[in-house]
Amino acid sequence: MRNLLNRLERKLYRYTIPPFMRYLVFAMLGVFVLDFFAAMSSAYSFNPINLTGYLTLNIGRVLRGEVWRLVTWLIVPPAGTSTIWALLSLFFYYSIGTALENRWGVRRFLIYYVIGALANIIGGFVAYFIAGYAIIPNTYLYFSLFFAFAALYPDMTFMLYIIPVKAKWLALIDAVYFLTALLWGGVNGRCAAIASLVNVALFFGQDLIDLCKREYHHFKRRQQFRR
Repeated sequence: MRNLLNRLERKLYRYTIPPFMRYLVFAMLGVFVLDFFAAMSSAYSFNPINLTGYLTLNIGRVLRGEVWRLVTWLIVPPAGTSTIWALLSLFFYYSIGTALENRWGVRRFLIYYVIGALANIIGGFVAYFIAGYAIIPNTYLYFSLFFAFAALYPDMTFMLYIIPVKAKWLALIDAVYFLTALLWGGVNGRCAAIASLVNVALFFGQDLIDLCKREYHHFKRRQQFRR
């Protein structure tokens, strides 16, 4: 799999690809601002405007011809009622994405991102044909970026409120979020969570297998030494 990813990355060198994570985050910020002012202007209207509703990955709408949703769902801003939370989430996306672009290079990051996006779209169609209804959020896709970040920068420290926490421990919280979706997220949540782990498995699955093998061999040697 690594050789396949490397060949794909080399093929992209014929194209000039600028860093794009900043543009995604700025586009999400633009949608958030437009939605905010639209909500204010339509506060006293019986037909309030919801721009995000026209951008989400609603598979039923896609099948009825709204094919732009296959792309625009990537710039839907974080859900929530708090403006501060939305802005902090966008800053988080920007920080993680640009750090991965700097570490991997834009082409490898693009491959990681596109694999996750395509897997989510496929997962959306699977959820639709199972449940007859599917709206796939982009939250799991962007949270999957943090798994890659934590794998590359495990000892990077973040301030969780006033508590310093390393990235590898925050990745466990991220994993709990995914596990919650897998257990209780319904068809949509399960499909989105599984799809958002495809890129993680392709990029880091072999490393995880090798780590488990090393730990197992270390365990066996310790057991033999004790005997």
